[in-house]
Amino acid sequence: MREVREARNVLVSLTLICALVSVYSDCDVLNEILNEILSWCAVALAIVLLVLVLQSRMDTFRDLIREVSHRIVENSGISGLLGARRHQACCHCHNMREGTSGFMVQKHKHDLIKRINDEVYQVNVDNIGDVVYNIAPQVDSLNRESYNLAVACSNEFVLKNICCFSSNSDQVCYVMEHYEQNFKQWLQENALSDQQGKILNPEFLQILRDVLRGIGYLHHVKKRCHGNLSETNIVIVNGRAKVTGMVNDVSKTNLDDYLDYLHLATIIARCFGTNQQAIPTELELFLTYISTTKPSRLLNIENHPIFLSTLQRLCYRVISHTFLYFGKSKKSFGLALNEKLSKYNWKQKVKTKTIRMVLDRNKNLLHLSAKQRKNLKYNQSATSFMRFGRNVVVHLKDNKFDGDQGSKLTAEEVEEQLNGCWPEFMPILHQILVDHGHLMVVHDAYVAGNSLLVDLFLLACQLCG
Repeated sequence: MREVREARNVLVSLTLICALVSVYSDCDVLNEILNEILSWCAVALAIVLLVLVLQSRMDTFRDLIREVSHRIVENSGISGLLGARRHQACCHCHNMREGTSGFMVQKHKHDLIKRINDEVYQVNVDNIGDVVYNIAPQVDSLNRESYNLAVACSNEFVLKNICCFSSNSDQVCYVMEHYEQNFKQWLQENALSDQQGKILNPEFLQILRDVLRGIGYLHHVKKRCHGNLSETNIVIVNGRAKVTGMVNDVSKTNLDDYLDYLHLATIIARCFGTNQQAIPTELELFLTYISTTKPSRLLNIENHPIFLSTLQRLCYRVISHTFLYFGKSKKSFGLALNEKLSKYNWKQKVKTKTIRMVLDRNKNLLHLSAKQRKNLKYNQSATSFMRFGRNVVVHLKDNKFDGDQGSKLTAEEVEEQLNGCWPEFMPILHQILVDHGHLMVVHDAYVAGNSLLVDLFLLACQLCG
């Protein structure tokens, strides 16, 4: 192949030189010679290009000829004569080389490592590494449709399908990106939350977030829905989740989008039911949100409070409070929040002495009038609790030590206290923010010495809408 390309380059260069000399030469004899050379170069160049095309398609031609010959042998009734050779050919897989239309295939030896699931195997290929084989019958249109859809996708949250080949006349082997296990197998080895059922497993939340990203890519970029989401069609690759097994090859509708989110919510709820665990309040509200809200309204779902770190959640509380004073729709925002979250006696659940000092702070503002202090008093409304959460974060630097423990409060302790006071608050707050066009991305604040030091200058917030 390399020699042919070099010959092509030489012929092209010679043709260009002859053409230039012929144009600027006044000698008729020289022109005749050059024209003759040009003619022969054109013929030779055409032959070289033809050879290049044939060599680039040789693998395809060989596979086609091999398949035709196998069919002829089978139909003639003498397949037994080639049984051993054919079995040996089936003990090889295909080398993947990325191209614009998929992956070319070349023969390479493989070694079976383990069986992942029914007809799904992890295989190591020489010079390539680990891949996954999914063996399916030729007549299985579902696997073929899923393969075709996956090949057309290019996203880190959709499992890559590399190529496929016929292992024999009855089966097709679909070669996929390597993955360790599916979500069903992951559940058998990992807990969804801590023993008290309060703190969700961060790995589980990461899987849930990745699946939402994969679904979002299919809906918004590929204009398709998954149509077949299940525990086995969510796979784990290096600790991150990817979706596979798509079956919807027609233009999606709003109902299709809705069903994908409904299936995901059903899967998660079933996981907790199987383990006989109660679904935490915040997760339950989140699943209700994604399974009942119009898909077009599921904006900024990746930054839902359930996926945020402790510091990010505290920043979320502070930043969202500013919309009550500086947002364009601050009045309707406050009314909607209070309407969605009816009055709740959250003050009784404030346990930590330091945080209670913030709750009773208005009593110490003696320089204010009684009416002003009364206005600063917290009530049972959601907007009042939002103001309390903001003040807890901002004023903790003035109340450095917890009187009971004699140590600084950590971010985890503060957020645990606030979330325990009103578990439903953060999920509902996110819905109201999205409904009012506030799509928020928050970043971690500054932390030193395992204590909470919130520097508002470091709070980064991106607002859209």
